[in-house]
Amino acid sequence: NPLAQMEEEKREHVAKMKKMEMEMEQVFEMKVKEKRQKLKDSEADLQRRHEQMKKKLEQEYKELDEKRSLFEKEKLSFEESQRQIEEQRKMDATKSLDNKKKKEKKSLF
Repeated sequence: NPLAQMEEEKREHVAKMKKMEMEMEQVFEMKVKEKRQKLKDSEADLQRRHEQMKKKLEQEYKELDEKRSLFEKEKLSFEESQRQIEEQRKMDATKSLDNKKKKEKKSLF
């Protein structure tokens, strides 16, 4: 019977199409799952790298603060020694001037 044969072919075709649709749906779901996992992994990697860079930056800030502190101490020490040297020069110049005046007074008498 040709009509029954056509109906059978139609059912087979519909079944085949449903099977293909299910297979395509499974492939799609698998690809979505893989992409989500890949995104999740990338996000975790980015987070890890962010934390590493943050720690490194914090360490660099700490080192810079230590260097700045050391520099300030050395600067103060240098300025103090320069002040002392200048005071010593002034004292030496004053003594030298006083000695000259004394010599001049002695030579006048």
